[in-house]
Amino acid sequence: MKKQLTAILGGAAVLAVFSGAAPAANKAPETIMRANCGTCHGQLGQGGFSWVNPKEDAPRIAGKSTGDIKETTRKGEVPEMPAFPPQEINDTELNNLANYINRLPGSYIPEPAAQATVIVTDEDPWYNPMQITVSQGHTVKFINTGRTYHPVTQLDFVVSRGASGTDSGMLGPDGVYYRAFNESVGTKLTFLCKVHPYMRGEVYVGVGFTPPTYHVDEPKPLPAAAGVGEIWVEAQYQDYPGRVKDGVVQIIDAADWRVTHLIPVGNNPHNIWLNRGGTEAVVTNWFDNTISRINAGTKRVIGDVIVGASNAHIISDFSGENFYVTVEGSYYVQAVRQSGYELSKRVWVGGYGPHGIWYGASGDRKRILVANSMDNTATIIDAKEMKQLATLPADLYPLGSGTNTTGTKGYVGNNLAGTVSVYDLVNLRKIKDIYVGGGPVQVPVSPDDRYAVVGNSPYATVISTATDAVVAQFWAGKGAHGVAFARKADGSGWYACVTHKFENYVSVIDLSNMTYAGDVPLVTTTTGKVAIVGATDTGGQGVLVRPLYAPWR
Repeated sequence: MKKQLTAILGGAAVLAVFSGAAPAANKAPETIMRANCGTCHGQLGQGGFSWVNPKEDAPRIAGKSTGDIKETTRKGEVPEMPAFPPQEINDTELNNLANYINRLPGSYIPEPAAQATVIVTDEDPWYNPMQITVSQGHTVKFINTGRTYHPVTQLDFVVSRGASGTDSGMLGPDGVYYRAFNESVGTKLTFLCKVHPYMRGEVYVGVGFTPPTYHVDEPKPLPAAAGVGEIWVEAQYQDYPGRVKDGVVQIIDAADWRVTHLIPVGNNPHNIWLNRGGTEAVVTNWFDNTISRINAGTKRVIGDVIVGASNAHIISDFSGENFYVTVEGSYYVQAVRQSGYELSKRVWVGGYGPHGIWYGASGDRKRILVANSMDNTATIIDAKEMKQLATLPADLYPLGSGTNTTGTKGYVGNNLAGTVSVYDLVNLRKIKDIYVGGGPVQVPVSPDDRYAVVGNSPYATVISTATDAVVAQFWAGKGAHGVAFARKADGSGWYACVTHKFENYVSVIDLSNMTYAGDVPLVTTTTGKVAIVGATDTGGQGVLVRPLYAPWR
């Protein structure tokens, strides 16, 4: 088993769920079956259809040998069946699960009784109801009605690195999770989706609660000086007339800082990149299993391509043939050919929950840096050979990554630690952690390689790549998240454009003189929406400027 796992992970050494933490209690096999296997194969293992690709059958698994079950669980059948690493289903849990499935239907354990039900959806506020009071000792049934994984994970579990709190495991579509609340009266527990961490709900034991209030800030005036290009913003939470699923791409013309297009697309579009030549934009659908193609000229959606569960970020090799997509619902990076959009090679990262991804190159050195959100690591990949070079420690809940253009240095934003980790991509080592405060997410490097700019809610922070020290920090807005760079029209330098999950504008930072240039209001189709975490009118997350500026092209 150990030899087989080493082969799957490409020799990775990082197998612990959370470094330095006590292991969480093992989940019962019927809990894993209800959350994961049964969502495709049926709770009795009789077979069904893949929710990743409904055109593919999910075969009967009841009675299969324990060896086959364990091997398939670890390797998956990508993209139709996500793979489960030891960080998600440990070896003891896998042995118990294999025995449970092998003995089905006789081993079947019926679902327990529940006194309350919470529906988890793709649409904000995500938990329905998002706040609930239960009596001490009562059980709540959580049902995922979304199109991808939405685990129900106690916030304490994430913050303690798995040492305390509870976790449903990767709760798939139509999966169910039962949680008994035996805590003392007066206890408040916050639950989140560990894949999509702003999806949050609250359970109060024996006491009432106060609903969240709606608040967005007034944007500052538009930047006085023009920029160059189109700024594409993924307004992930945004509603659009006639659509059920959330998600709109808004396009800003940097020449006059006005929104020119609204493109409804996908299911919670999260991150975006351009093909070679810039004729197509491709967005990841973080709450789904597809990437969506958009004609960059006509601003119309072309179609979707299945790549894997909860695909998060996308980047390209600029002058080459591939996109690279992180499949956060599993543990690999998927290469997709730009011509024909066929899935090609994939790299199994040593970490778990690959989210942010960036590409840097110099000569034959082609490096990909991946932030692994669910086990606090970062992976360095040789893009030329498509193999993992190293998986190194990050800090708590790494989400975004960036590299310099030469592929020699990289940065990872650690959302729950308030830090940015710095990596030597040549010698494959972690250099240091930089404290920036807030909740760091994306951390790309400016095209001139001078600065790494962090969206770390509620700030935007500028780090010198020469000294790896903070040189400026601005209050930008709640949920500061994504960063992209637009050239200033007068040629004097670069703007950093910062998106926000809980504000209805994009912030613009002038890197040439380290000033806050202004804000660009987004178009809101529905206002006043609120969740536990804040206002959810637009939810600007991924951002890209067309055309791309890449010195090595």
